[in-house]
Amino acid sequence: MNLKNKRKVKQFEEEELPSLKESMDDAAGFEVDLDIEWESLIDERVNDDLWFEGWTKVYFQPTIDAFEAICSDELGREALQADLESIVFRNEAGMTGDISYEDGVLTVDKEPCTNMDKVDERTESIVTLLESNL
Repeated sequence: MNLKNKRKVKQFEEEELPSLKESMDDAAGFEVDLDIEWESLIDERVNDDLWFEGWTKVYFQPTIDAFEAICSDELGREALQADLESIVFRNEAGMTGDISYEDGVLTVDKEPCTNMDKVDERTESIVTLLESNL
């Protein structure tokens, strides 16, 4: 990752990540371990002005919304807290993308700047996946 990209990631980590992480933890009802594979989230094909929007809409907002849906009752909160160990955000699967849940790890493996506005579809995928595995 070059210096320009490192600066962009640092800016996101300082300006956006704290409130997004707080919203995620609040929705889950506990502090969630988050592993962001930043280097894979750098998309040189698009203007870096879109990165923050993409990272938020592709990774964070669907996860937050899914946690809110799952944890809308005590049973869901207890199930999520009992089983979820960590979340991984990365872009290795490319265009096909993948959302998986295995051994307590929710992995959102999507391109960060493709179909950004399909937040509801990603949210539903995460909810369905978690509900069938918790």
